[in-house]
Amino acid sequence: MQMIEWLSSFLESDNTKLIYILALIMGANIIDFTIGWLNAKFNPKMKFSSSKAIFGIARKLLLFILLVYSIPMALLMPEPLGISALYVLYIGYLVSEINSVLNHFKLADDDKTVDPFVNFFKKIFEKGDKQ
Repeated sequence: MQMIEWLSSFLESDNTKLIYILALIMGANIIDFTIGWLNAKFNPKMKFSSSKAIFGIARKLLLFILLVYSIPMALLMPEPLGISALYVLYIGYLVSEINSVLNHFKLADDDKTVDPFVNFFKKIFEKGDKQ
């Protein structure tokens, strides 16, 4: 019961709500990068490139820094407009990251042209069943 109370304490003010959404964004970024990295590393249809992996993580980190940097910029706007803009920006980016994660499992359409993660693991398990 204490855990539910602790988690609900994050939803008491706009400050903690925005930090909570930022934590969700970071979690989605980590999941998306990890699945993409595993797919690129172990999928024979894809060529793994460490420079592309580093570029991907640097891009995600840069976007996260930009999201955090937008907090003081939002405070320069009039009262309801700045916080509302942050909610739109954060929720929009979170939905985009969730769509990217879902695309790895063929649950959403995205512009990625790589072999979906689920196809790769199906092939691994099919090989294991034949032996």
